[in-house]
Amino acid sequence: MHLPSSSSLGAAVLFPLYVVLLQPVQINAAHRQHAQLSNAPSAVIDFFRNSAMPLATTDPDADLKDLEQLRPVVGDARIVAMGEATHGTREFFRMKHRMFELLVEKMGFTVFAIEANWPESLAVNDYVLNGNGDPAVALAGMYFWTWNTEEVLDLIRWMRKYNEDPGHTRKIKFYGFDMQFARVAVANVDFYLERVDPVEGAKATDILSPLSDQKSEEAYRSKPAAERKKTADGIKLLLSDFENHKSEYIAASSAEQWTLAQHNLETVRQAEELQSAPPYSMIRDHYMAENVKWILEREPAGTKMMLWAHNGHVGTAPWAAGESMGAALREIYGKEMVICGFSFYEGSFQAVVPHRGLQTVLVGASPSDALDAAFADTGIPLFAIDLRKTPKNKAVKKWLAQPQKIRSVGAVYDEVHAENYFEHVLPGCFDVLLFIKWTSPARKNPPLPKQMDSDFGSG
Repeated sequence: MHLPSSSSLGAAVLFPLYVVLLQPVQINAAHRQHAQLSNAPSAVIDFFRNSAMPLATTDPDADLKDLEQLRPVVGDARIVAMGEATHGTREFFRMKHRMFELLVEKMGFTVFAIEANWPESLAVNDYVLNGNGDPAVALAGMYFWTWNTEEVLDLIRWMRKYNEDPGHTRKIKFYGFDMQFARVAVANVDFYLERVDPVEGAKATDILSPLSDQKSEEAYRSKPAAERKKTADGIKLLLSDFENHKSEYIAASSAEQWTLAQHNLETVRQAEELQSAPPYSMIRDHYMAENVKWILEREPAGTKMMLWAHNGHVGTAPWAAGESMGAALREIYGKEMVICGFSFYEGSFQAVVPHRGLQTVLVGASPSDALDAAFADTGIPLFAIDLRKTPKNKAVKKWLAQPQKIRSVGAVYDEVHAENYFEHVLPGCFDVLLFIKWTSPARKNPPLPKQMDSDFGSG
């Protein structure tokens, strides 16, 4: 199956949940043993084989001995950004869980941040830090089907178990850095202003009403530009009022409560701008980078953070419409950030299929001109490779300096028209690539007795 190349991630939409397996490419196992899978030069495959750091498993219950070799790869980085080649692969999620355990237990990381709405993530953080609430409910309350899985819930429960240990005096935290939805942020702003300034609160309720619930948010993009500008101008006025009355509001609450309320209002502004932006705008990536920086700056000096998002967000490759989150963060943090992408050769994953809904998608072998196939030619089914190491062989160096493609499936997969590959010069875009030859779909959590909101975020 040879699919068109592009870097689009696509938008996720909730559809009825049922399974259709798309027709996989048939692969002859006997042929595989004798024939090269890729058209990469043998010197390139030898370089990958010799540079690979073989990994034992993706199972988070396993010990971390095989991951020890990644500690010098991370070095003194303050941010480790972990990508994924699809938003629905069990092995990617479990490997990222293992990586976070390594970073926490061996390297002093204390913050986990994921591509999900910040205000909604605070309920998960409350569970992780304090044990409050039901983690399954909090996870579902972030709206994203991509994360509402057994694998992410297992990670959240591991984080809580870690924090429960009195010997772990440095507690770990869970945050989102996205801004696709405004309604919870609006409610948080309304609640705060009702306490500290009821008059301003009434004004805020009126200004923010177009973004205050699911139905209003869904209708917002189709509103006339003049109406959306009125809302945007009103939000800017409220932000100005927050600054002008900062000392009064802090006196009536606390500095921490003011900071959280102000960032909720910033999230509303970001969500409104995202809703009003033209298609394919990179404004979301811009604000995700800003929010990552905001989270890190609020933590104690020297705090280290792991990010979880799609390869397209964490990588630094340029987009036609602007720079990615990873590129923006690279400009800020430079070598203090290590970017890890994921690659796979064949297998299955969750994705939204147009007109069919959320499916288990099965794909066959990567085409011979994809990097994924060259990685498969190493004969190592699971490994990491540091792309910052410069090969001595000139032919290998030249090959790596040319654009290469890897699978890149966002929240949407279209067998015929989807843009399922990413093509770029990969060293520099990623510092490290993790390769998993065979994959399986992430496992959906069972539905809650009362269904959560039915919209889901972009990939």
